Amino acid sequence: MMLMTSKKLLFFLFFIPQLLFSQNNDSIKDVKNTQTTIYFTANQFEFEDSIQTINYTLTGFQNYLFKNHLGNSGLAYNDIICQNNFDSNGFKYSKNNYQNYFFFPQKIKFYKTRTPYTDLFYVLGSKKEQIFKMTFSYNVNKNWNITAEFNRVRSDGFYTRQNTNDNFIVVSSNFKSKNNKYYFLASFIYNGIKNAENGGMVDDTIVSSNTVNLLKANRSNINKSVFFKQYFNFGRKSVDTSKLAVIIPENRLILISLLEQNTLVFQDISGNSGYYSNTYYDSLKTYDSTANYKIENELVWKRLNNNKYRGLKDILGYGISIKDQFIAIKQNQIDTLFNNIAVGVNFFNIYTKNKFWWDISSKYFLTGYNKSNYLVNTSIKKCVRDSLSTLILKAEIKSQSPDFIYNYYSSNHFEWDNNFKQTKIAHLGIYFLEQKHNFSVGVDFSNYTNLLYFDYKGLAKQNVGTTSVMSVFLKKNFKFYNWNLNNKINYQYMPGLTALRVPEYVLEHSLFYSFQPFKRVMKMQIGASLFYFPEYFANAYNPSTAQFYLQHDKKYGNYPFIDFFINAQIKTVRIFFKIDHINSGLMEGDYTLTPHYPMNTRAFKLGISWKFFD
Repeated sequence: MMLMTSKKLLFFLFFIPQLLFSQNNDSIKDVKNTQTTIYFTANQFEFEDSIQTINYTLTGFQNYLFKNHLGNSGLAYNDIICQNNFDSNGFKYSKNNYQNYFFFPQKIKFYKTRTPYTDLFYVLGSKKEQIFKMTFSYNVNKNWNITAEFNRVRSDGFYTRQNTNDNFIVVSSNFKSKNNKYYFLASFIYNGIKNAENGGMVDDTIVSSNTVNLLKANRSNINKSVFFKQYFNFGRKSVDTSKLAVIIPENRLILISLLEQNTLVFQDISGNSGYYSNTYYDSLKTYDSTANYKIENELVWKRLNNNKYRGLKDILGYGISIKDQFIAIKQNQIDTLFNNIAVGVNFFNIYTKNKFWWDISSKYFLTGYNKSNYLVNTSIKKCVRDSLSTLILKAEIKSQSPDFIYNYYSSNHFEWDNNFKQTKIAHLGIYFLEQKHNFSVGVDFSNYTNLLYFDYKGLAKQNVGTTSVMSVFLKKNFKFYNWNLNNKINYQYMPGLTALRVPEYVLEHSLFYSFQPFKRVMKMQIGASLFYFPEYFANAYNPSTAQFYLQHDKKYGNYPFIDFFINAQIKTVRIFFKIDHINSGLMEGDYTLTPHYPMNTRAFKLGISWKFFD
């Protein structure tokens, strides 16, 4: 197997560069973003300054996955940085610890392209690691686009029963009528996780033994969704003689529809292995299946820019909404359904003369599992000096019902029936972004009341009290002649040992030398990157529930991961060669980030990205 991998690496190292040099040697000295192809998300569609162009950046290209997974590409992620989601509300079954791989309706890219656009990305690594990503986008006509995306993650891993087989597909489309009266965004998504579960090492101090807790366990998470967002514009016809049929929208009606199905399955045919503390239904095998369905419709009415600017009455924008969520859940002894109904209101400024934007929105749930939940958030955005410098202030107060899994769960090894209180969360975030000098900084203050978590036995619990967190991030890139030093620092402070476990700080640095070995033909970077955080009581992973839980037996961290990389670019083709964890075996320390799930030893990886605009 190692011989086959070596042959593939040699093929990439020698054949691909020859293929690249055989192309036209036009200058690539300044490969810039092009307006030929642009994209936006469903949430960005209404804001012109959010539209983005295709990224050709070589810097950081080799970092295709973050390091805090369970030791192999495609396995679950453990959070090491506090995440503040300022707009989440409504029903949630549980936290999806595979969400870094998934496509989601609100995060997929909707494209507009003047020529057919194709993006191919392929990674070949040790232990049969293969990652393939493909995007194909085509405009049927000027106002109608169809896009297909496919991602695949496949790897055997470095340890026993660590193999992954993940597939993700999305087909999306966006359309705009000629008279500007009607738009739609649509997507079909399939996310499929089919992985082995080994329960971690029996003793993570003896990694070489390859002795794992589970030998016949598997997990599959299948997510399917259909998303449709329609815009109906109302307004007056344009006075421009060349656009007589086009209207200038003054009001907009939006209908957002989502049909979603999630199927979660954990099975273990090894019988009573002694790994689980309890067995409730079957001592010979485990087959835990959970299915949840959601049908969601939201109707929104908004006032838009009427281009009249007669004073306050034309500056103030507002909107109202009503949302319905129908939920059905089936799990062992649980078979239930309910209906959430929520109303919302939104105020914002329609236009500005000094690049100052503000937005206030609120939502309240009248019925259902999430009854009496509320969300109030506000954001302020001010461009400082020029459009490349931005100051942002965000604030949020919300009361959220527990994820369903915290209140009700029934499986072969875990059962509970709780009546937990709503979690109350207050967030305040201040951020400054300065593009010209590659600098950004931000501070978040968060306060949690009635925080939910899984205790030392993996059982759902609630901390009836207050937990406070302050987090700061700083990102700054330096350049001295051809030398580059990129830095990202996350600092997180919380008083005492709480139910929220993250390291005090996380460091990401890269030092590299950039040059053009063949003038006006190729760009290259040679350097190394560092990933590090201090030791802390990292959460352990429960393969039965696919959730992380508290442990206080051992601290993990205080180990630097160093990668060596070579990046190269010719026009729209980028290649990287990477030695991941190059310091493996060269220094003392435990390179386990999640209890009993060690990270890989030294690994060789090669990747290529190729973009086509024809």
